[in-house]
Amino acid sequence: MKKFLFVFIILISFSLFSQEVNDIFKQVLILENDAFGLEPAYGKVLRGEGFVSDIDFDLMREKYKGVLLEGDKNPFIYLAYGFTFHYKKESDSASYYFQKASQSAGLDYLLHLRLYQIFSVNVVKDYMNYELEQLDKLKYMVGANSLPEISIYLNILAIENYKNKNVDEAFANLLLANKLDPFNFQIVNNILNLSLKERKFEYTSFALSRYKNYFKDEILKFIFVFNVLKFLRYFILIIFIFYTVVFTFKNIDKYFYFFKRYMKLKLLFNQKVFLAILILLLPLILQINVIIWFFYAVIILFPLYEKKEKMIISFLILLIFFIPFIYRLESHIIGHLNPKDNISVILKVENSYWNTKLLNKINSLLEEQPYNTALLFSKGKLYKKGGYFDDAEREYSKILLKGEGFPELYNNLGNIMFLKGYYNKAIEYYNKAIELSPKLAQSYFNLGQVYLKLLRLEESNQYIQKANKLDYELISDFLENTDEHFYNTVVIDCKIPERLIYEEFLKKKNVINAPIMMGIRIDLFNIIPFLTLLFSLILTMLSSHKIKIYRCYTCGTPISDGDKKQYSDKDICLNDYKIISDTISDIMKIRKFESFVRLKKKKYYFMRRILSLIFPGFEKIYEGRYFKGGFLLVVSLILLLLIVLQGSFLKRTTDIMLELKFVDIRFLYIFFIFILYLISFVTVREEK
Repeated sequence: MKKFLFVFIILISFSLFSQEVNDIFKQVLILENDAFGLEPAYGKVLRGEGFVSDIDFDLMREKYKGVLLEGDKNPFIYLAYGFTFHYKKESDSASYYFQKASQSAGLDYLLHLRLYQIFSVNVVKDYMNYELEQLDKLKYMVGANSLPEISIYLNILAIENYKNKNVDEAFANLLLANKLDPFNFQIVNNILNLSLKERKFEYTSFALSRYKNYFKDEILKFIFVFNVLKFLRYFILIIFIFYTVVFTFKNIDKYFYFFKRYMKLKLLFNQKVFLAILILLLPLILQINVIIWFFYAVIILFPLYEKKEKMIISFLILLIFFIPFIYRLESHIIGHLNPKDNISVILKVENSYWNTKLLNKINSLLEEQPYNTALLFSKGKLYKKGGYFDDAEREYSKILLKGEGFPELYNNLGNIMFLKGYYNKAIEYYNKAIELSPKLAQSYFNLGQVYLKLLRLEESNQYIQKANKLDYELISDFLENTDEHFYNTVVIDCKIPERLIYEEFLKKKNVINAPIMMGIRIDLFNIIPFLTLLFSLILTMLSSHKIKIYRCYTCGTPISDGDKKQYSDKDICLNDYKIISDTISDIMKIRKFESFVRLKKKKYYFMRRILSLIFPGFEKIYEGRYFKGGFLLVVSLILLLLIVLQGSFLKRTTDIMLELKFVDIRFLYIFFIFILYLISFVTVREEK
């Protein structure tokens, strides 16, 4: 845990003190240097670098009083003057000037952060807490959905407090950091880890509730899908390689008798020729990527596999066909997460406050795509967050001029009209939104707010009640957290329609036709499974001469004519036959034989139990019941695939409404997979 914290501090510190953050703090540092530069020695004390005993606080008080009388409103001047009282134990005067410093900082949250740092260095706990409260209030006052710079600092502070055994302060810092930047996943992760480490489970439930909210955001859906796809791709390759290695060694031992001297495999002439050609190709194969070697091993040994082994390998080879598809989806998502990409910019608008850098990015993208609906919608929403209602109306109207009208657009246009005081026009837009989508709760609520302004109280109550019925969680969250989440409005904006996001996602054409994966081009993966199956089929057809393989009745190991023995009309291996033969009494021989059989059945039963827990259907395939096992396996794989691809491909219609949320339907599929696991486990019976 300590190593993790150390690495995490380094990473976060690097991001905090990057060039961008330094630029943000530059103006704050200028003001601080102007104030503390009047008396550098005193400035060092306030920064925690000097010695209090070296300072004449009466002299400092006179010096800073003169600056204040000149009308300087620099918050650090008030702060420095306040500390002259603080260190003389005159708490009332100190409190007055500390508050003046905070008031002088105004809406600049970076100034408040620096004030907090100075109070922290000088251990003025009351005003440390006071500045934290100001930061919490400022998020609403500046129209921000998040204050990422502050939250990163608080995150580092929480780690330092935890290292100093101040667990409660660490939790307080993390909770405030999450409140100031609800979109920072790492902070939630730290809350969860710390709550589990310290056994403070009330914070665990808080963190888990935030995890659920993260999956409601479109960008995190993509990240979730990306991780699942990446895991699935490597999982298929690893399982294929594992089974190939296991079956190769097993069959080399079984057929070529790696550990036995007296048996030899007899091959027909055409089989020998085919194997000779494959062996001649070995130097060429060794020049290719390591993964090809496993396909090569499959080609040679496929006709020598048992029926069950052939089914497993064939199924895994068919799964290899899906790897190019999986990789291309991953490539789409990587492009989606590109900060210069349309989708990334669009989703940042949803989670951002008024941001000129983000506006410039949208403008640069619109230069290349002037009629992109998603970008125009996002630009209008960003203008609205900054209070530029005329500009927001202009951007929304461009979409209408294109002939596109969807409920979210009309709702947000209605909000602009409401905020500009054009109530009749707002009602018209809200009714249009409801006409296109009768289940859009935001429009009903907003219509209720308009009627409330017009003092038509009965109609207002009617529409607000309707909104509550349609989406109680959304409306109640808005009413409870208006100050925290929303700015300059009493009406609810709609998010960008998911349809537009997925259209941008599906529009991507910049994925390479033959991308490289683990050193191999994807187009090669398209060819290899087909060639493998083709060569295996040819080799199987050539193998008209078959070697009879038996299984030992007592232990289940494969045996052939050369090493089988008969006991009680059963074929058993040489090892078990020798143990039974060495037993003197006939009764004991029978008991030993029955004991071997019972042990085999128990081992067989245990193995089937384990396989049923690994994946539904594996235990049935192991038993030789291929139809039932294959059915359970295929159904489970289909459900897994649905979990991964749910919501990835939507119809391109303007009036699409997602009735089922991504997370909800995903849990439904997981529930069905759990039922299949249960069926698979319960139906395993011990042989009598």
